[in-house]
Amino acid sequence: MHLIDTHFHLDYYKNHEYWYDQINKLQQYTLCVTNSPEVFHSCRKLYPETKYVKFALGYNPQQSSKVDFSENTFLHELANTPYVGEVGLDYSKKFVASKQKQKDAFEFICHQSAKQKKLLSVHTRMAEEDTLRILLQQGVKKAIIHWYTGNLEIMNHLLDAGYYFSVNSSMCATINGRKIISNIPIDRLLVESDGPFSKINSKKYSPTDLQQTYDLIGSVIGVREISKLIFDNFKCLLLS
Repeated sequence: MHLIDTHFHLDYYKNHEYWYDQINKLQQYTLCVTNSPEVFHSCRKLYPETKYVKFALGYNPQQSSKVDFSENTFLHELANTPYVGEVGLDYSKKFVASKQKQKDAFEFICHQSAKQKKLLSVHTRMAEEDTLRILLQQGVKKAIIHWYTGNLEIMNHLLDAGYYFSVNSSMCATINGRKIISNIPIDRLLVESDGPFSKINSKKYSPTDLQQTYDLIGSVIGVREISKLIFDNFKCLLLS
């Protein structure tokens, strides 16, 4: 059963060409998210998509204070992929000043993505209520909430809406992270690395660590082998 990584930043690795080759050799299904439509375009130009490497069209809310969102570029690229990410909202202290720009971009992204039935990988930090509201208002049916850190009440509303949650090794290392993982129904659970922003054994994640990430998450939920579970969950999401 092939492993699946639903959230990975290939372009943030200095030796990204090496890891692109390794992911394909390891036969790990990997969704490489991007932080802007322009980065998405560059990644697809640099690397052909394969059976194991796919790119998602993104606009990371953390970029909103540096990079203006181009609706035209996003729409132009949207036809080139079934995947949208990393997108969402971040109202943490460092990024809250761009709150309105984030909301405007996210509403547009959700509206256009829902119309074309895209699958979203969604970032939300200290913005869970607005994230939920916008996803529902814009009619998004297929979404993966990535590295969730909010409260369980909003998490349950996101689950009620039919969304999935992707979890990583860094979450396994904190009390809150383990609590969130333990409260996700096993049929809505997916695995991500968020490499290179997660750690495993105090070291920056690399794709050769994906099996260990699976093992850590399995130990939190009390399931020894989770690869088939995750594979079936992702397949179910894609076919929904």
